[in-house]
Amino acid sequence: MSKITRGQQGEKKVKDLLSKSKEYHKVINDITFVVGKNEMSHQIDHILIHPHGVFVIETKNYYGEIISDTHDSFWLKIVNGRQEKISNPLKQNKSHAVVVYKLLKGKYEVIPVVVFVKNNAPYMDDENVINMEDLSLFVESHPYQKLLNKEDIDLIYETLKENKSDISKKEHLENIYYLKQVKQEFRLEMEYAIENRLCPRCDHNIVVNGRDWKCSNCDFKFKL
Repeated sequence: MSKITRGQQGEKKVKDLLSKSKEYHKVINDITFVVGKNEMSHQIDHILIHPHGVFVIETKNYYGEIISDTHDSFWLKIVNGRQEKISNPLKQNKSHAVVVYKLLKGKYEVIPVVVFVKNNAPYMDDENVINMEDLSLFVESHPYQKLLNKEDIDLIYETLKENKSDISKKEHLENIYYLKQVKQEFRLEMEYAIENRLCPRCDHNIVVNGRDWKCSNCDFKFKL
């Protein structure tokens, strides 16, 4: 079975589970937003709009044992003794939650959740990384700042649907690849600046103030 097919199967299982919520709710599945100055795309597996909040859900249908540190860029997946690095899905999903939060003008609580369909994430050190068997309880018991009523839920649903992008899957993947290239280029620029104490863009002096690094001539800057 391909990774794409396995991913689609996992998303369907979570979609079916979300539809069974007993309280009034709305679900948006497989939605993409294009936001920001660079018009980066964000593809979200599921958004559950529930009285307890807006849950932005990333679904993972991985085999094997998952070993994580929520602060690391990569986690480990171990299958039959073989280790494989996987991108930290929590970091990615938190960025998705920020996008949704901004689209809603910061008026509602937005909760990022990573769900492991095969229930193979028992030792995660973040409460927002859960097994699928715990998803319903996680939602129903989540402490809310403000209980959302039917009007709130309908308004949030319509707002997010109105901001949906019609970007294709191919364009979204190209967008992700471009972002990775930009991040790689910026990382190399940082390394050059740290090693030479010079700006990688104009070769002027870099001014260091604590964790802040800034070119004395152009707008290049970063924080360690």
